[in-house]
Amino acid sequence: MGFGDFLFGLAARRPGEYRRLRGIRRRIYAQVAPLRAEIVRSPEPIPFAELDRAAFEPLRPGSAWGGVFDCAWLRITGEVPPGVVDPVVMLGIRGEGLVVSPDGDLLDSVSTVFQQGDHPHSGGRYRPVQGVELSTGRVEFYADVTYNGFILYEAGRGVFHGAHLATRDDVAYSFYYDYLTLLVLEDATEDAALAAELRDDLDSAWALFRRDDLVGARAALASALAAPSTSDFTYDAVGHGHLDMAWLWPLRETHRKSARTYVRAMNALERRPDYVYGTSQPQQMHWMQQEHPALFERMKSAVADGRMELQGSFWVEPDTNLPSGESLVRQALVGRAYLQEQFGLTDEQLRLCWLPDTFGYNGNLPQILKKSGMDWFQTIKLAWNKTNDFPHRTFTWQGIDGSSVLVHMPPEGDYNSRAGADNLLTGIAKYPERALETALLVYGSGDGGGGPNEIHHELTDREHGTEGQGLRGLPKLRRSTAGDFFRRLEQREIAHTHVGELYLETHQGTYTTQAQIKRHNRLVERKLHEVEALAVLAGDDHRPVLAGHWREVLLNQFHDIIPGSSIARVNREAIATYERIEGELDAYAEALVERMPRGGGAATALNLTSHSRDEMVKVGDGWYRAEVGPYAAAELKPAAAASDLAFTDDSLGNGIVTLRFDADGVIVSCRDRAGAEHASAGLNRLVVHRDPYVWPFNAWDINPDYVKKPTRVLRMAHVGTEVDGPTVVRTQEHRSKAVTVRQRIVLEAGSDVVRFETEVDWHEKHRMLRAEFRPTHYGDTVRCEIQFGHLERVTTERDSVERAQFEVCAHKWIATEDARGGFALLNDAKYGHRAKNGLLSLNLLRAPTFPDKTADRGHHRFTYAFTPFASGDLAKVVREGYRLNNPLRVTDVVPFGPAVSVDDPGVIIETVKRAEHGEGVVLRLYESLGRATTTALHVDLPGVSRRSAPRPADTTDAAASVTAIETDLLERPAGAAEHVDLDRLEFTPFEIKTIRLEARR
Repeated sequence: MGFGDFLFGLAARRPGEYRRLRGIRRRIYAQVAPLRAEIVRSPEPIPFAELDRAAFEPLRPGSAWGGVFDCAWLRITGEVPPGVVDPVVMLGIRGEGLVVSPDGDLLDSVSTVFQQGDHPHSGGRYRPVQGVELSTGRVEFYADVTYNGFILYEAGRGVFHGAHLATRDDVAYSFYYDYLTLLVLEDATEDAALAAELRDDLDSAWALFRRDDLVGARAALASALAAPSTSDFTYDAVGHGHLDMAWLWPLRETHRKSARTYVRAMNALERRPDYVYGTSQPQQMHWMQQEHPALFERMKSAVADGRMELQGSFWVEPDTNLPSGESLVRQALVGRAYLQEQFGLTDEQLRLCWLPDTFGYNGNLPQILKKSGMDWFQTIKLAWNKTNDFPHRTFTWQGIDGSSVLVHMPPEGDYNSRAGADNLLTGIAKYPERALETALLVYGSGDGGGGPNEIHHELTDREHGTEGQGLRGLPKLRRSTAGDFFRRLEQREIAHTHVGELYLETHQGTYTTQAQIKRHNRLVERKLHEVEALAVLAGDDHRPVLAGHWREVLLNQFHDIIPGSSIARVNREAIATYERIEGELDAYAEALVERMPRGGGAATALNLTSHSRDEMVKVGDGWYRAEVGPYAAAELKPAAAASDLAFTDDSLGNGIVTLRFDADGVIVSCRDRAGAEHASAGLNRLVVHRDPYVWPFNAWDINPDYVKKPTRVLRMAHVGTEVDGPTVVRTQEHRSKAVTVRQRIVLEAGSDVVRFETEVDWHEKHRMLRAEFRPTHYGDTVRCEIQFGHLERVTTERDSVERAQFEVCAHKWIATEDARGGFALLNDAKYGHRAKNGLLSLNLLRAPTFPDKTADRGHHRFTYAFTPFASGDLAKVVREGYRLNNPLRVTDVVPFGPAVSVDDPGVIIETVKRAEHGEGVVLRLYESLGRATTTALHVDLPGVSRRSAPRPADTTDAAASVTAIETDLLERPAGAAEHVDLDRLEFTPFEIKTIRLEARR
């Protein structure tokens, strides 16, 4: 229970105590002089340097100054009355504001964030403002204010309550927080004797307060506050201000929220010598460096002094289900580089991955973390499970390759703890590993930023106790960095190990919501891959060109942007960013191709994947065959006439597979050349499901009972079939009142892959469009592609854990098989799947209404496919997934053989790029099938050209020789940095290898 919840519950359960708190609060501040207010309103922020000082107009207390996301500058002026000592500036706004001096220096922030963590503040709806110059007797300051809605809703208006000078009764102030601390403890403790004693002390103190004896009132509580903790349990408490990069506010507001949060933190560090503050997203620090350099210098000093802890190594706190493996590597690569360059942090200071709010964690994340220098992982999100209580809070997490990291989830289940007694006791009660006698407490107003404020500081001061001895009835509390907490924790024996993904039993709708963002993310990841490889082939340095693009893509992979759980403006701006980047990447790719050796006009196919390709390509009105090796170019040959293509009114065939359709366009039969049937109860059944509003997380959540509700199969409105060169194509159009689906079902000569090139006009509300497949060959498990590998999940529902995984995330493919054969479902832009009880279902579109009431409405284009495969031939599925997502590029470059290739089809060369530093080339490879293997890596790249690499002692051909060193994901030499034998690269299951190549001098 949070402190805001405590307050509201107290008002209802014990209104007398609520009145007492308000009575004490009225004694703290005494107004001594009003302050004048003027305002300049604007829909978007105005930089202070561009502010028109002549545009201000008077503003009266109680005035509403703007709606949601409206902005304003306040100018507050006045005089200090003669004889007033130590006046305090009090500013009251409904909203958030950054306080600035007349010279533009940042002074302080005042915030009412969407949560109610600031109540009951000692100043009520007013906040004391620090740093205003009062020594001249004149008051003048500015406040850059905005209103970001009420709690979860874009509702209400910003209000100016007023501004005044006040004096503070320090005894009343201290008594207020003494009383509040013990009241929360009295209400939360299960120790009846302690509760009775505290009740007597509180009543005695209140009686003295009523007699105007504040000193006596404080004395009545002194013994209770001085009584030390008898607990052996200790919380390590670190202040934090979790700030979503975008969510219920646009990105422009996060820039401002960052400044408000950091200036508050820096002020608190300067006033409180033992306070420790933690922050986790370099993107926000980078904004401060650009926009508020003086504040950034204060931040750098705080880090150097050990007062501010930089807690995460990722550029932002990303979703880890949806981004590609390479994107997650770049989160670490870009984030750590910034922290080391700007703050001088060492590897030892960057061992922690801080992802408290992300919606589940993929099964290969431990390997990515370990090979990016991170040994520890912090989250709370699994405490949000809706069906099963995740059984651990402190445990070892082992990924699909065997890599392990130490995990701690603050047991209260909150990264915005109010740090009251109820929070500390709740944490212990929820902690399965309480016998460790230690846990992390992450406290401060968050989600919308802000961080610890007056309430948090005053309560933790009292809970810390005299000389750190704690407070009777509570565990001990010490202020610490999260890093020091993990260093102590890793010295303890950790009993539990969790293997595989950390699946979150909620928010499964985020695999699908905002389909355009997800499609653009997949597309831009592919384009970034291509231009990096093209730059290496063309001898260009892509690093200065792509650095900014990567940062923007990484920002859009934040855990409320790519999942589709933000407001409409965030989504529009994300899509616009993607489209701009895609255009710039296309232009750069064309320029790189122009730099490569050109042929005499003959068209060539350029293959920038790890697999050899043999497929048909349409150029203009003509069809050609492309036979091209990995990372190679080959001349296109005219396609031979295809004699096996055939169709009837209800069938398609290409000599490899024959499809038969029913009246609704569902594939009711799929027979291969040997006559084996692959369709059990229908393939590609387009079904509209009810997807009711799940409060409050409509965009996030799918009701698991949707499968029990009536469905609507889309009826076919039009069908036509034609042979187009080496393809036979059936065109189907399905229509209903609010949805139109047009599909080209394509069979290609010589291939058993069935493609569904799809366009949808989608105008449903609280509905979900799914493509459902019931194949003949179906096992008890399904393999799902994830980052740098795949994960095996059960398809049964034998217990609550299996039932809770009713929707799962996969990237380019999912595949299931039995002893006789297998069936794989492929896609180029989707992530949400159901794989239960004989069904493979691809979630195509949703239609939630909160927080974006227009989510997914409109036009969509994507492709998915299926293919049968022989049992055990998962390499084919991997290959077809890459083929669907990485079309060949038609160029006129001179044909060339494989620039890089491997002998083992299960080893994927995922990335070819310039090294982050120096002149080398970096290759990132991974084992995709989950088995140990040894393969040769062949290299024929500009600057490091040779057909295969020599052993280290082989220097007979100095002009062509190459050095190869294995590195971690940060491109730092692994182990003793010995040269690798490229003729024998050994991989463990799902291992990621990074190889740096340089020409030997």
